[in-house]
Amino acid sequence: MKTKIFFGVALFNLLFYLAMESIWSGIQGMFGLWWLQYLFLGLIVLTFLILVVMLAKKYIGKAVWVFGGISLAFTVALSYMFYLGIGSLRYILRSFVINVLIFGVVLFVLYLLLEFPKTKIWKTRSFRITFLLVLMVFLLGGSFLANFVMIRNMPTVFADEDEYQIVWTTSIKATGQVRVGETYYKDTYAGSLDSETVVHKVSVPMAALDAAKEYEIISTNMIYRGPYSGLAGRTVKKTFVFRPVDLEDGLQFYTLSDTHEYVDAGSKTGSYCGDDLDFLVLAGDISSFLDTISDISIIHKIAYNITKGERPVVYARGNHEVKGLKANELYKYVGSKNQKFYYTFNLGGVFGIVLDLGEDHPDDWWEYYETANFTDYRNEQTLFLEAVLASGAFLDPAVKFRLGICHMPIVNVYNHDSHYDENNLYLDEIKNEWTASLNGMNLDLMVSGHRHQLLQFLEDTPKQTTLYYHDNYSASNARVGYMTNANFPTFLVSRRSDVQTPAVKENLFGQKIIGLATTVDFDTGKMDLYYTNSQQQTVTIIDPFLGDSVERFEIPLGGW
Repeated sequence: MKTKIFFGVALFNLLFYLAMESIWSGIQGMFGLWWLQYLFLGLIVLTFLILVVMLAKKYIGKAVWVFGGISLAFTVALSYMFYLGIGSLRYILRSFVINVLIFGVVLFVLYLLLEFPKTKIWKTRSFRITFLLVLMVFLLGGSFLANFVMIRNMPTVFADEDEYQIVWTTSIKATGQVRVGETYYKDTYAGSLDSETVVHKVSVPMAALDAAKEYEIISTNMIYRGPYSGLAGRTVKKTFVFRPVDLEDGLQFYTLSDTHEYVDAGSKTGSYCGDDLDFLVLAGDISSFLDTISDISIIHKIAYNITKGERPVVYARGNHEVKGLKANELYKYVGSKNQKFYYTFNLGGVFGIVLDLGEDHPDDWWEYYETANFTDYRNEQTLFLEAVLASGAFLDPAVKFRLGICHMPIVNVYNHDSHYDENNLYLDEIKNEWTASLNGMNLDLMVSGHRHQLLQFLEDTPKQTTLYYHDNYSASNARVGYMTNANFPTFLVSRRSDVQTPAVKENLFGQKIIGLATTVDFDTGKMDLYYTNSQQQTVTIIDPFLGDSVERFEIPLGGW
């Protein structure tokens, strides 16, 4: 009996450690030894195999206690690792369930191949005939579903430059087209419709969709696409109304950030504006990392739940969305320009610029295992900012509002780790360079996330000097870096809670998210900003640096 119990513990250790792969690098970060995570895996596998042999041979000697004790020690170590990586709870549990299912399927197949043929029921002719018929139906059904295209993720209309990028996914590989009026826009590569993809990204001129106010997505799977003939399968279509941004009665948009894969809470919070929403801003870290396509789909689910494919969405990449096996495919699924995540847009008189600071540690940080090259990527954007300034697009007389978006706050300079050092502030130089460029664009507002706190950097926030949390906000009186010489307000939008108070820990299971509503009145020349939570309540906050209690911010347009 004890051998079976210890075998179960060893099996749990193996499946659970494999499920924790996303946080293995923490072992390297803690001990500075890259190979330690693999040594740990090897020892867990070895202990498991030894207990398998003991169980098979019905061994009950003292060695069972030795290796059982080792397994229990591994369980304690895994529990501590899990505690340290609790922020990845959803991913770890999902992977663990998948591992258990795979192990169960393997056992079942082995049983069918090795043991089941020995049973009496298999030897009966009627059972074998029934089994073969069920197997045939299963195979035919699988073959049918493999060629039956369905829309998996409904469309999101991303704004990028002077076009909309309409993105949706299908259950199997298919073509992608968008009909606007009588014109068809197609997902192509070098002149040919791409039929070997499940993600469909079709660019449509803003002017065309704004005028038509309706579009239809169309996907057809190709059963066979040969050199000289082909066979098309099912075609799926769906029509959506579209409401472009119209500033005649003002402007209302909503900003979400750092939802970290919690779809329900993010969708509830982001739906605050209802039918009055003009556009949605997703300011990064909507997913915690992108190991699978389903991780990327979280972005689509939240966007569609809020906009229903009827409103524009502006996307900025977060530092967590550069992580994972599928991170290099993200550009296919969201608004992007030349496979990168910095661009401008103009939504009916709202000029916007989206920037991407990349990762939140230096390129040589252990966590990136020598794959990061964000220094060059940021330098590209410095040149991009200079080009935007030179173009003067933000000075167009039709532009009535100017918005900046970047996941990591540009106007707040601080350390990349928890050890505050005024002589080693992260991205100090480039944040000040970018601030100077943005100052020349007459921004009305900039929104960011990343810090998981509701912070505001306003006209009366001290500039170029170390900031401390006010006692009314946090008893820690911690240093928060400094604010650059920005001439525009910046609001940070990221907290998994119903309240701002840092003393209230963020909700572990993600059922609470706070976002930012912005309403602009062009007649008065002012904008009204206020935070709301998943209960659709306005969140009263404390100015983190001045200590004032504020429910709504009324700020003049045009910066200062």
